[in-house]
Amino acid sequence: MLIRDDVLCFSEDRLVIGLDRSVRNEIPAPKFRNAMLFRLSNFNSGSLAENSRRSQPEMQGAYHPPMTLVSRRTLILALALGTAGLRCLRPSSMLAQATTPAYGYPMGLPGRALGDGLYVRIGYAAENARYYPGWWHTGENWHAITDETAGLGVYAVAAGEVVFAGYDYPGRVVIVRQADGLYAMYGHLDYALAIEPGQAVEQGQLLGTVLARADDVARSHLHFELRTFLTKDEINGAAPQYGVNCGYECPPGPGYWPMAAPEHPSQVGWRNPTHVINRRAWPGGVPMGTKVVVCEEVAASTPLRTAPDDPGATTLGDLALIPGDRYLLLAVEAGAEDAIETSAEATRLWYQIALPNGDQGWVRAAVPMDIDRGVDGRPSSLRFDFVPEGLSIRG
Repeated sequence: MLIRDDVLCFSEDRLVIGLDRSVRNEIPAPKFRNAMLFRLSNFNSGSLAENSRRSQPEMQGAYHPPMTLVSRRTLILALALGTAGLRCLRPSSMLAQATTPAYGYPMGLPGRALGDGLYVRIGYAAENARYYPGWWHTGENWHAITDETAGLGVYAVAAGEVVFAGYDYPGRVVIVRQADGLYAMYGHLDYALAIEPGQAVEQGQLLGTVLARADDVARSHLHFELRTFLTKDEINGAAPQYGVNCGYECPPGPGYWPMAAPEHPSQVGWRNPTHVINRRAWPGGVPMGTKVVVCEEVAASTPLRTAPDDPGATTLGDLALIPGDRYLLLAVEAGAEDAIETSAEATRLWYQIALPNGDQGWVRAAVPMDIDRGVDGRPSSLRFDFVPEGLSIRG
């Protein structure tokens, strides 16, 4: 559960958001009809109320006073007022449901948020110069940073229906037709799958595990794609344009697209997975109470900026990155799903976070790495410094 010890007290004509001996704040009913919720966590018994000065509109025209952190005594008083004409709710379960994203990352390590402890060795529209020079990658190759990748779980990034499970890529390929119309392709899975064709799956449901490659176990990884098609004549259907593996009437598809082709992979139906996942995680905007966690393998610090990669933005300072630290997520800035830039530098993902002292700023959540580079020297790899806490592994 993402938020604990929450309370919202209201009557027909007022909302009580602070009930300490020193603080009593009542808001007229017409101004709080859009269901503001206030945290009562991270405080010491007997402490006075504090204002975090955070306001995040959920609907146009809504009234959003500062979030108020109050003491345990306040909670007792608020519950007592429930018998005096005020109704007091504990909406933790409601908030947990609201902050659960519609999309998550496709891999996770035990006991961590999805994406934590993993990196993308070859990113979307990046060149895999080591094995396939001259070709753009049409997905993301997910690897564990320090652990063995083979055997790790692979999870559905969104709800949908399994429309394909088979082939030898090597390893099995699973394709899910998602509720939003996109197709998610998961390649190089172990031959023992956790699902079957025709089965409905939920976001975060286990599909299988990463295959231990017999040819080279170090190459074990998940090849993950998001695209608009199951088969397309010119790619993997009746008339493939290029001599590729898994071309003719082959749903998994080639996994790569020629750099010499006139079209970028996005222009023929593939999508940048990291952009899609983060743009569609919360379609109505980031809900209040959503948190991100600092990943386990990161740099010592990251710049905190006034705006994401804007020429006019300024750096507020360096934020120390301590693995496991959590921050409230205020907003997400991700690149276009059909972006036509190339290399790992084309993946843009920024999070606006709130700091414990009330400050806020933008941090880069996906950072290019030079573990692998294209022949032009640009980076092909990505690491994640922050991932959403709510994107957690489920059975």
